[in-house]
Amino acid sequence: DMNDAEGEVQQAGYGAFESGGRVLALLGALVPALSIQSRQVQAHMDKSCITITELADTLVREEGLSFRQAHEIAAITAKAVIGQNLALDKGFASFARAFEETLKRPAKLSQADFIQTVSPQNFVEVRQCFGGPAPAAMDKALESYRGKLSGLMAKAKNNQLFQDKSKQTLKNTFDNLKRN
Repeated sequence: DMNDAEGEVQQAGYGAFESGGRVLALLGALVPALSIQSRQVQAHMDKSCITITELADTLVREEGLSFRQAHEIAAITAKAVIGQNLALDKGFASFARAFEETLKRPAKLSQADFIQTVSPQNFVEVRQCFGGPAPAAMDKALESYRGKLSGLMAKAKNNQLFQDKSKQTLKNTFDNLKRN
Protein backbone atom coordinates (compact mmCIF):
# COMPACT_ATOMS: atom_id res chain seq x y z
CA ASP A 1 0.00 0.00 0.00
CA MET A 2 1.56 3.27 -1.15
CA ASN A 3 -0.67 5.55 0.93
CA ASP A 4 1.75 5.49 3.85
CA ALA A 5 4.73 6.68 1.78
CA GLU A 6 2.86 8.81 -0.73
CA GLY A 7 3.88 12.16 0.80
CA GLU A 8 7.60 11.44 0.67
CA VAL A 9 7.39 10.10 -2.89
CA GLN A 10 5.45 13.13 -4.07
CA GLN A 11 7.87 15.52 -2.33
CA ALA A 12 10.80 13.83 -4.09
CA GLY A 13 9.00 14.10 -7.43
CA TYR A 14 8.21 17.78 -6.95
CA GLY A 15 11.81 18.38 -5.87
CA ALA A 16 13.13 16.68 -9.01
CA PHE A 17 10.96 18.86 -11.25
CA GLU A 18 11.95 22.00 -9.34
CA SER A 19 15.63 21.12 -9.69
CA GLY A 20 15.17 20.29 -13.39
CA GLY A 21 13.50 23.67 -13.92
CA ARG A 22 16.47 25.45 -12.35
CA VAL A 23 18.89 23.47 -14.56
CA LEU A 24 16.91 24.40 -17.69
CA ALA A 25 16.86 28.08 -16.67
CA LEU A 26 20.62 27.99 -16.11
CA LEU A 27 21.16 26.27 -19.46
CA GLY A 28 18.93 28.87 -21.13
CA ALA A 29 21.20 31.61 -19.76
CA LEU A 30 24.44 29.77 -20.57
CA VAL A 31 23.88 28.77 -24.20
CA PRO A 32 23.43 32.32 -25.59
CA ALA A 33 26.64 33.38 -23.82
CA LEU A 34 28.76 30.66 -25.46
CA SER A 35 31.21 31.48 -28.21
CA ILE A 36 33.24 29.32 -30.56
CA GLN A 37 36.97 29.88 -30.81
CA SER A 38 37.42 28.76 -34.40
CA ARG A 39 41.23 28.79 -34.34
CA GLN A 40 41.26 26.42 -31.37
CA VAL A 41 38.64 24.22 -33.00
CA GLN A 42 40.76 24.02 -36.16
CA ALA A 43 43.87 23.22 -34.10
CA HIS A 44 42.03 20.40 -32.30
CA MET A 45 40.77 19.01 -35.60
CA ASP A 46 44.28 19.13 -37.07
CA LYS A 47 45.83 17.34 -34.08
CA SER A 48 43.15 14.66 -33.77
CA CYS A 49 42.60 13.60 -37.41
CA ILE A 50 38.92 13.93 -36.63
CA THR A 51 37.86 13.33 -40.25
CA ILE A 52 39.90 10.16 -40.74
CA THR A 53 36.77 7.99 -40.79
CA GLU A 54 35.58 9.80 -43.91
CA LEU A 55 38.85 8.83 -45.60
CA ALA A 56 38.10 5.18 -44.81
CA ASP A 57 34.49 5.53 -45.98
CA THR A 58 35.65 7.16 -49.22
CA LEU A 59 38.15 4.36 -49.83
CA VAL A 60 35.32 1.84 -49.49
CA ARG A 61 33.08 3.79 -51.89
CA GLU A 62 35.67 5.00 -54.42
CA GLU A 63 38.37 2.33 -54.33
CA GLY A 64 36.12 -0.67 -53.63
CA LEU A 65 38.07 -1.69 -50.53
CA SER A 66 36.73 -3.70 -47.64
CA PHE A 67 36.10 -1.78 -44.43
CA ARG A 68 39.00 -3.61 -42.80
CA GLN A 69 41.43 -2.58 -45.56
CA ALA A 70 40.15 1.00 -45.65
CA HIS A 71 40.40 1.42 -41.88
CA GLU A 72 43.86 -0.13 -41.83
CA ILE A 73 45.09 2.42 -44.40
CA ALA A 74 43.34 5.24 -42.56
CA ALA A 75 44.92 4.19 -39.25
CA ILE A 76 48.41 4.03 -40.78
CA THR A 77 47.85 7.47 -42.33
CA ALA A 78 46.62 8.96 -39.04
CA LYS A 79 49.57 7.55 -37.09
CA ALA A 80 52.00 8.93 -39.67
CA VAL A 81 50.59 12.47 -39.73
CA ILE A 82 50.31 12.60 -35.94
CA GLY A 83 53.89 11.35 -35.68
CA GLN A 84 55.01 14.11 -38.05
CA ASN A 85 52.86 16.70 -36.24
CA LEU A 86 50.94 17.45 -39.44
CA ALA A 87 47.31 18.24 -40.10
CA LEU A 88 45.52 15.39 -41.85
CA ASP A 89 45.04 17.42 -45.03
CA LYS A 90 48.86 17.63 -45.30
CA GLY A 91 49.19 13.83 -45.13
CA PHE A 92 48.67 12.81 -48.75
CA ALA A 93 52.21 11.40 -49.08
CA SER A 94 51.70 9.27 -45.96
CA PHE A 95 48.33 8.12 -47.29
CA ALA A 96 49.71 7.24 -50.74
CA ARG A 97 52.56 5.28 -49.15
CA ALA A 98 50.21 3.41 -46.77
CA PHE A 99 47.83 2.61 -49.62
CA GLU A 100 50.53 1.27 -51.90
CA GLU A 101 52.25 -0.74 -49.14
CA THR A 102 48.94 -2.28 -48.08
CA LEU A 103 47.41 -3.02 -51.50
CA LYS A 104 50.49 -3.17 -53.72
CA ARG A 105 48.97 -0.64 -56.13
CA PRO A 106 48.64 3.14 -56.22
CA ALA A 107 45.45 4.81 -55.04
CA LYS A 108 43.04 6.34 -57.56
CA LEU A 109 42.42 9.17 -55.07
CA SER A 110 44.36 12.26 -56.15
CA GLN A 111 45.95 14.71 -53.75
CA ALA A 112 43.16 17.24 -54.41
CA ASP A 113 40.53 14.54 -53.83
CA PHE A 114 42.32 13.50 -50.62
CA ILE A 115 42.33 17.08 -49.31
CA GLN A 116 38.64 17.46 -50.16
CA THR A 117 37.79 14.09 -48.59
CA VAL A 118 39.40 14.87 -45.23
CA SER A 119 38.11 18.45 -45.01
CA PRO A 120 35.70 19.16 -42.15
CA GLN A 121 33.27 20.76 -44.61
CA ASN A 122 33.10 17.55 -46.65
CA PHE A 123 32.81 15.46 -43.49
CA VAL A 124 29.65 17.39 -42.56
CA GLU A 125 28.23 17.65 -46.08
CA VAL A 126 28.29 13.92 -46.89
CA ARG A 127 26.32 13.02 -43.77
CA GLN A 128 22.88 13.61 -45.27
CA CYS A 129 20.93 10.98 -43.32
CA PHE A 130 18.27 12.02 -40.80
CA GLY A 131 20.02 13.42 -37.73
CA GLY A 132 23.29 13.94 -39.61
CA PRO A 133 25.12 17.26 -39.43
CA ALA A 134 24.60 18.31 -43.07
CA PRO A 135 22.38 21.41 -43.33
CA ALA A 136 19.54 19.65 -45.17
CA ALA A 137 19.55 16.75 -42.69
CA MET A 138 19.62 19.16 -39.74
CA ASP A 139 16.70 21.13 -41.21
CA LYS A 140 14.69 17.93 -41.60
CA ALA A 141 15.47 16.81 -38.03
CA LEU A 142 14.68 20.23 -36.58
CA GLU A 143 11.37 20.35 -38.44
CA SER A 144 10.49 16.95 -37.00
CA TYR A 145 11.42 18.11 -33.49
CA ARG A 146 9.40 21.32 -33.94
CA GLY A 147 6.38 19.19 -34.85
CA LYS A 148 6.84 17.04 -31.76
CA LEU A 149 7.33 20.14 -29.60
CA SER A 150 4.17 21.70 -31.01
CA GLY A 151 2.21 18.55 -30.18
CA LEU A 152 3.64 18.45 -26.65
CA MET A 153 2.87 22.14 -26.12
CA ALA A 154 -0.74 21.62 -27.25
CA LYS A 155 -1.03 18.65 -24.89
CA ALA A 156 0.41 20.70 -22.01
CA LYS A 157 -2.06 23.52 -22.76
CA ASN A 158 -4.97 21.04 -22.76
CA ASN A 159 -3.74 19.59 -19.47
CA GLN A 160 -3.52 23.07 -17.95
CA LEU A 161 -7.05 23.91 -19.14
CA PHE A 162 -8.30 20.63 -17.65
CA GLN A 163 -6.58 21.42 -14.33
CA ASP A 164 -8.00 24.95 -14.28
CA LYS A 165 -11.50 23.64 -15.06
CA SER A 166 -11.14 20.94 -12.38
CA LYS A 167 -10.08 23.53 -9.79
CA GLN A 168 -13.06 25.70 -10.68
CA THR A 169 -15.43 22.72 -10.51
CA LEU A 170 -13.99 21.79 -7.11
CA LYS A 171 -14.37 25.36 -5.86
CA ASN A 172 -17.93 25.60 -7.14
CA THR A 173 -18.85 22.25 -5.60
CA PHE A 174 -17.30 23.22 -2.26
CA ASP A 175 -19.06 26.63 -2.32
CA ASN A 176 -22.39 24.86 -3.00
CA LEU A 177 -21.77 22.49 -0.07
CA LYS A 178 -21.04 25.43 2.25
CA ARG A 179 -24.29 27.12 1.26
CA ASN A 180 -26.41 24.02 1.82
